[in-house]
Amino acid sequence: MANQKQVNRLKQGVEVWNEWRRNNLAVKVNLSGASLIAADLSGVDLSGASLIAADLSGAKLREANLSHSDLSYADLTEADLIKADLSHSICILTNFSQAYLYKANLILADLREANFFEADLSRASLQSSQLFMANLASTQLDQARLSEANLFMSILVGADLSGASLSYSNLSRADLTGAILIATEALATDFTEAIFTEACLQDWNINSETKLEKAECDYIYLRVDWYEEDEEIKGNFFERRPSNPNQKFAQGEFTKLLQKALSTVDLIFRNGVDWAALLISLEKLRVEAEGAELSIHAIENKNDGAFVVRVNVPPDADKATVEIRLKHEYELALKVLGEKYRYELKAKDIEIESYRRENTNIMRLAEWAINRPINVQAIATAESRLMSETFNTDLRGANITNYANKLQDNARQQAILHNYAPKQRQTLAEAAAEIQQLLEQLSQSYPTTTQTEKMALVTKAVEAIEKNPTLKARVVGALKAGGIETLKELIDNPLVNVLLAALEGWQEAE
Repeated sequence: MANQKQVNRLKQGVEVWNEWRRNNLAVKVNLSGASLIAADLSGVDLSGASLIAADLSGAKLREANLSHSDLSYADLTEADLIKADLSHSICILTNFSQAYLYKANLILADLREANFFEADLSRASLQSSQLFMANLASTQLDQARLSEANLFMSILVGADLSGASLSYSNLSRADLTGAILIATEALATDFTEAIFTEACLQDWNINSETKLEKAECDYIYLRVDWYEEDEEIKGNFFERRPSNPNQKFAQGEFTKLLQKALSTVDLIFRNGVDWAALLISLEKLRVEAEGAELSIHAIENKNDGAFVVRVNVPPDADKATVEIRLKHEYELALKVLGEKYRYELKAKDIEIESYRRENTNIMRLAEWAINRPINVQAIATAESRLMSETFNTDLRGANITNYANKLQDNARQQAILHNYAPKQRQTLAEAAAEIQQLLEQLSQSYPTTTQTEKMALVTKAVEAIEKNPTLKARVVGALKAGGIETLKELIDNPLVNVLLAALEGWQEAE
């Protein structure tokens, strides 16, 4: 029987062996070409191992340590690599199709021409990795970290990059056809000659350093709605640009659209807008940002109770932060105004009752007037007087000023329209006249003393134009014929600038 001294020596020898195995055997193990189909290697330490051309399809490698290993040409189809460490690994032409790499560590990994078709890389760390010509089609990359990664000529067709970080990465000549870039961060990202056709760019974040030169795109979408079907999450894209399904972006238009978006933030209001609350929140942020440009650029009525308010912001502003702050301040303003509205409710009820009584009196007066006999002689006399006044050429007295003003306005409008073709002149003149008349009619029914009241009237005007297809077609035609500035010159109304800003998108959308 071994004495205690021998037992202690044996234990010490085992510990030395295990330490040597951990530090040497694992980093030198050679499993190249090995068949490890469906093998359970969860949590094993294979750092530095050679697994070139090994068959690991369906293998369980959850939380395994594969850092600094060589997996080139290996087959890891449908392998479980959740939270596995593949940092600094070499995976050239490795097949990861349909593999599970949720929260996997692939920092500084060499993944050139690797196949990740339909793989799950959600929340994976891929910073500074080499994904040159990698196949990432239909791959889940939501909330993945890809900053400073090289994705030159990579295939990202139908990939989900929602919430992913692509900042400072190289995606030049990458194919992003049908990709989902919801809230994707792409600051200073290189998209030179990348393909964006059919991609969804909802709330993505780019800046003035984002490169979009020669980017190719026929059309994009600005919104996606998710739904579940057969236990699978699917999405429908909406808000196509260009809006006309038969149109495509002309050369350079897509880049121009995105560059314009750099200086605006879109606020979506699903259940209408409280303009007073919105103006309060804008003013508060403007003061906090020491006078930074924050103003309403355009208003779009979606006809389902929803509004999109486009706000001008400085080009280098963090649009995501601006949007969050504006919505937060808007909600606070709503609460404050809600209290105020409750105090004023009783007064409003009294006003409504008074209005109803007044309206009843007017209706009675109208009924009384209708029932009175008509004096034909009086009407004839009135008509004769009206005709005489209409064609009176005597310009003496008080009439001379009004008449001169009318002549001056006519001359100014004729000068503005002089450079347009006859058909364009007619379109512009008719649209300007109808918009002028609409604004005057609404001004008689709605007050325009405060900024909030002005915004409310403009909203009513947009709704009225939307509901009149003939008028809308004429307005769109006028915008395309002469543009915003020409219509501003033709319409004499202090609200014309705000209204035309709300209609500006129509000349591109229709």
